Amino acid sequence: MARDRVDVAIAGAGPAGLALASALGARGVETVVVSPDSQWHATYGVWRDDVASLSLGAPLDSLVRGAWPVVRVVGAREHRLARPYVVLDNQRLQASLSTGVEIINDTVLSAEHDAQSTTLRLASGSVIQSRLVVDATGTGMLLAHRPTAGAQTAYGLVVRDAALVELGVFTLMDWRAPVAGSGTFFYGARFNDGAELVEETSLYSQPPRDVDELRKLLTLRLGRDLTGQAVAVERVHIPMGLALPSRATRVVGFGAAAGYVHPVTGYSVAGSLRAAPRVADAVTTALRAGQQGSDLSSAVWQSVWPDHLLRTRAWHEAGLHALRRLPSERIGEFFDEFFSLPVELWSAYLRIETDPALVRRAMLSLFGRARWALRVRLAASPGALLRALVAR
Repeated sequence: MARDRVDVAIAGAGPAGLALASALGARGVETVVVSPDSQWHATYGVWRDDVASLSLGAPLDSLVRGAWPVVRVVGAREHRLARPYVVLDNQRLQASLSTGVEIINDTVLSAEHDAQSTTLRLASGSVIQSRLVVDATGTGMLLAHRPTAGAQTAYGLVVRDAALVELGVFTLMDWRAPVAGSGTFFYGARFNDGAELVEETSLYSQPPRDVDELRKLLTLRLGRDLTGQAVAVERVHIPMGLALPSRATRVVGFGAAAGYVHPVTGYSVAGSLRAAPRVADAVTTALRAGQQGSDLSSAVWQSVWPDHLLRTRAWHEAGLHALRRLPSERIGEFFDEFFSLPVELWSAYLRIETDPALVRRAMLSLFGRARWALRVRLAASPGALLRALVAR
């Protein structure tokens, strides 16, 4: 069955896809989301001030599973960061962002373009014609293939009545190794309902660390394997280090599919939520100007990745290259220095849309305060640093 043409069709109903669809709907753009019917299972943690001012369909405090006034980071020494952190409640956020959004529970099989529009063919046999198609599937299924790089992987458990983590504090990173040279960190906190998340994480590895190996390391860290009594098990695999998709494609990427995964942290949800209004504004303006086909997609790609944010991305990638060269015993020291920077520098570095000059300043400040042994390691990625300098 063919559907009358819509303005925008979005493949993917995760946080990125629904946030963009909601923002477009608020601007009067006829939008449809296509995605299999599924729940969100990942843990979405964000710094409160990164999302507090956003329009998410409901007050932020009603959309969180837990909130903490203090964040704990442990490298060679312990840091208490007075910057509030929240974990989003998946069901409530999904319901809030879905309000007023038309969602078709189906799977996109292909996208066929003509000069004015794109035809999506769905697994059910249905067809949707759209002036613009956005891939927000996370994997970028409709975009050009990007070679697999490394990944962030984690094994996590949600348990009850275990008393494993400190109350009122979110442990973002604890780099004390469960065994020498593990190169992993602990991530965990207690939620509002008393449940606790405990997770062993590999920040980045190529090839990716095996999740079963991370389960063993978490067992060593906790002193016992709690998988059997867990109310939920989380297996995380976030591709990282990928090149950005081409901005010349007719299908426009958004969220993780567009490369919004932060090259150093693996986070993407806050960046996607923050970018949705900007991209929705660009889509609305282009549609009202009568743009179509490749002209329309080019205008929207420019809002997804403006030129100045490509320069920011180059500096972030230089940071990832530097981290990859550090031996496991130096990674905690790196984050000691990182979180000892002024909060306005390290918080800016953790956002994908920060001005490139501020990201450069954060990196150079970290380099300047680091001990010589760490400086030598950080300076051992001249190719990545040169690309960042050229991009400025």
